[in-house]
Amino acid sequence: MFLVHFLLVLCTGLAATAAPHKARQDGFTNSKTFVFDGTSLPDGLAASNYPAGQHSFSSSNAFVSDGYLQLKVPGGQAIGSVACGEVSTTMTNILFGSVRTVAILSQPAGTVNGMFFYKSDTQESDIEWVSDPASTSNNGVPQLWFTNQNVNGNGPSTYTSILPPADATSVEHEYRTDWYQDHVAFYVDGVQKWSTTENVPSVPGEWIWNNWSDGNKGWSAGPPAEDSIFKVKNITLYYNTAA
Repeated sequence: MFLVHFLLVLCTGLAATAAPHKARQDGFTNSKTFVFDGTSLPDGLAASNYPAGQHSFSSSNAFVSDGYLQLKVPGGQAIGSVACGEVSTTMTNILFGSVRTVAILSQPAGTVNGMFFYKSDTQESDIEWVSDPASTSNNGVPQLWFTNQNVNGNGPSTYTSILPPADATSVEHEYRTDWYQDHVAFYVDGVQKWSTTENVPSVPGEWIWNNWSDGNKGWSAGPPAEDSIFKVKNITLYYNTAA
């Protein structure tokens, strides 16, 4: 019995240290987890307030409720002034990392759910759920898009798309970006779906999560007739920072 007890204690101790060890193993020196208990954003995340062309971000559309970060696009809005929800890390010097978002993607159709690294339009790596089958990018089927934006600003982006899990709009799944100096890899539920060495971001920036629509038939389509809410259960970051 003593031996069994000793082994159980040893295994428990190893399990408790697994996450920091994994962060070091992956080459990232820092780690942080955001959970959404209570009614306010955790330290390290900030709600956005700014105009963005045919839509805008309002802090009233980024809130914590029922154990989730909820990013909302209220239904029934007119194209040209669509109010949307977004949060970003208060850290703006993230340089390479593995960022894992457990979330329920939004419905109804007509918005984009974003989970992405951002410094500028030429230093950006995205996971995006384009929910509207009417989007000309989707060709009739809602898809999950992985993209590295063109680093020169004068050429094509590097991207692919996949079908999300069949129950992605009703059940939590993990969406993950691993950003290294020489490549970016994208995962769903721990399974790598795509990797690329092209247009890899190379400068420090922030991580952003949002839910938005501007009525563009080529991308978001919409806006939605009813409320669309992107529900984030938790976010785990393993990351390095710039000096």
